[in-house]
Amino acid sequence: MSKRKLPNYRSKQKILYIDNTPAATLIDYGDQYWDEQAFDDALDFYAKAGHTSGIEKLSAAAMEKGDVFLYQRASRALHREITPADWRKIAGRAVELEKITFAKRALEKIDDPAVKNDVEAMIKTKEAEKRT
Repeated sequence: MSKRKLPNYRSKQKILYIDNTPAATLIDYGDQYWDEQAFDDALDFYAKAGHTSGIEKLSAAAMEKGDVFLYQRASRALHREITPADWRKIAGRAVELEKITFAKRALEKIDDPAVKNDVEAMIKTKEAEKRT
């Protein structure tokens, strides 16, 4: 992989949406953003390149980090519906990492009452632990 300087916002927009940038170049930028842990930017480049394995890697990282918003974006880029089990899993991970806002966002997306109750209980328990 060649090391390029990461583009500023305007250059990034030009690379992604104006220029006819080759997929290999987009993937290279995505990899560099990945290395810098700039996951949202990496997703922009991987999605534009149609780089499924890069998006899958980001989806897994989002789940591990309890990042509901990145997980949603990656799922959308993969044209994958997020299941109630997925929402439950990422909400649980977010609670473990004390990312309560992310957990609450996942909670909003859960339709299954049993799963919703389970996640609500996890959030309440974690919030109670933080108060003591």
